[in-house]
Amino acid sequence: MSTVLLTGANGFIAATILRKLLERGHTVVGTVRSESKATFLREQFKTAVDSDKLKFAVVDDITAPGAFDEVLRAYQFDAVLHTSSPFRYNIDDIDEELLQPAIQGTTGILDSVHRVAPSVKRVVVTSSFASVVNRTKGTWPGKVYTEADWNPTTREEGLKDVASGYYASKTLAEQAAWDFVKEKNPSFTLTTLCPPMVYGPPEQEVPSMAKLNVSNLDIYDIFTGASDPRYGVWIWIDVRDLAEAHVLAMDSVVAANQRYIVSQGNFSPQMFVDYILKHYPERAAAKGINKHTPGKYYPDEGVYGVDTSKSVKELGMKYTPIEDMLRDTLKRFEDLEAEGK
Repeated sequence: MSTVLLTGANGFIAATILRKLLERGHTVVGTVRSESKATFLREQFKTAVDSDKLKFAVVDDITAPGAFDEVLRAYQFDAVLHTSSPFRYNIDDIDEELLQPAIQGTTGILDSVHRVAPSVKRVVVTSSFASVVNRTKGTWPGKVYTEADWNPTTREEGLKDVASGYYASKTLAEQAAWDFVKEKNPSFTLTTLCPPMVYGPPEQEVPSMAKLNVSNLDIYDIFTGASDPRYGVWIWIDVRDLAEAHVLAMDSVVAANQRYIVSQGNFSPQMFVDYILKHYPERAAAKGINKHTPGKYYPDEGVYGVDTSKSVKELGMKYTPIEDMLRDTLKRFEDLEAEGK
């Protein structure tokens, strides 16, 4: 079994990874921005905490030089799973608050591992489909994205607006990670995972339903009748599959120095509506949920697709159908509502 550093442990994706790691018998040190962020996870995984299988470390600013040095020196790690990314509300300066932090947050941990943690043999970084997709092409009917595709957005283009800045930040951060490995030739190998929209039952603390992670709010706002379907990205993955991909990539010899698109495939938010209307007819009526266009999921001309055969062949990924994700996620929403969230 391995000793694993999991960054941003209280996040939506990381909390699910944490459960997978502990179930597999690994020892985990999770980083959080403040001690209070670990309280919920300490309660959720009390058995692991009591048996010293789970510990936490505070890294309040992941972009600070040497931010991870202290925690990396404190334990003999075998692997690092880097899921955390700098988080800012109300971006005023795209370069200083979005681009630079994303790049520094990624290269900073690689530099720390390289300098102070020679025991680490594998680093897995959570990148994004944002670093793959070409936004200027829109729905791009007939296009099938693969790991060879890169978002062509430049740093200069990323400075135009916050949305462009977000996509540029993900692209530049992943490119910087690969550049680091190429230039420094470290003793660890790198794997990057590029998930699209990530949905699924939340493992992380949900203080109120309004504070659900952003992607799950896309489903919950339909479930409450608060919003129409929000369209954007046309491919998705279940958070539990994404967590599995991190663990498989960490353990796989084949995954060393590889990039993977991880996705179940195409979807449309209209699928959320149709599922809720079918399985929650009384709630749908009570909340006044709009039917929109039942069964019509995509524009007439079609949308881009994605080739995930590399992740299936090399990692052994099996992807959860959207109906199963919605069943489990909506049940979790109901449980949270019953708790008064």
